[in-house]
Amino acid sequence: MMGVLLRGVIFCLSVLPPGFARELCAHLASLYARVGGPRTKDAYANIRLAFPEKSDEGCTRIMVESFANLGRSVAEVCSMHRRDSGARFDRVTIEGRENLEIARKSSGQDGGLVVTAHFGSWEFCAAALAHHGLPISVVQHGFKNAAVERVVTGWRAKAGLETLSMGSAALGLFRALGRGRYVALLMDQNAGEEEGVFAPFFSVAASTRSGPALIAMTRGTPVIPVFFYRKGKTGEHVARIGAPLELDQDENAPPELLTKNVACINAAIEAAIREAPEQWIWSHRRFKTRPAGAEPIYEKRGGVLRSLRHRLRG
Repeated sequence: MMGVLLRGVIFCLSVLPPGFARELCAHLASLYARVGGPRTKDAYANIRLAFPEKSDEGCTRIMVESFANLGRSVAEVCSMHRRDSGARFDRVTIEGRENLEIARKSSGQDGGLVVTAHFGSWEFCAAALAHHGLPISVVQHGFKNAAVERVVTGWRAKAGLETLSMGSAALGLFRALGRGRYVALLMDQNAGEEEGVFAPFFSVAASTRSGPALIAMTRGTPVIPVFFYRKGKTGEHVARIGAPLELDQDENAPPELLTKNVACINAAIEAAIREAPEQWIWSHRRFKTRPAGAEPIYEKRGGVLRSLRHRLRG
């Protein structure tokens, strides 16, 4: 049922004029942000934590614009099903392509690890990179709903993106690297207690996946930051490929050095977010896993209706 509903929404948005669909989704997402709900509380908590110097109004503005960006991104992903999606991909300008050659020469390896975030229109722009000839494989985290996962995997395949399942990602990742592909990983989510190491992110200890840093340390694989910046409401984007990160190498991967390298990756993501904070998805509970003895950051979640009732009573 969920898969049918999702395909119906995708179809409806894909047949609308692209600009209208983007702004429709942006307005709906902004409305949700203003009404308030569990996700908006988490987003506001993250923004307040990251920018303690900003006013309440400033934090709220970033939150609302962040949800609007997410709405536009949803519409753009749906537009990938249009026959003229290739022309739409041409509205993505690629900057820093020379950094891929720098990474190849410095490491002696084709391909590499691409670290990025839920920033700008990440799905649409990643597909645009594949459209422009970059061999990209995406490590896909499992979805709670199998129907949703099938839909997402399908549209990624249609866009030319190879998908690596998180369950068997290690084997698939090394095979993809061996074929000279760029393996993209979203590195801005909470990694939990078992898979992550604590490294600074906006000056807060954040549980972060250490896999890319570990591979770079032990195999010399280049780690390349790539971020996708939206240019206003025009439907145009910039895919900015950064210089390969300068990570320390050590085959023994001592914990303190691993943490230092993970912190370097976090710093690259933080720098992109600080440049355009309204383009990051702040609603994720990035700091859910806390170091031993640390106080929790987020409130216990309730539903949207519960939040609305609370507001009406107030």
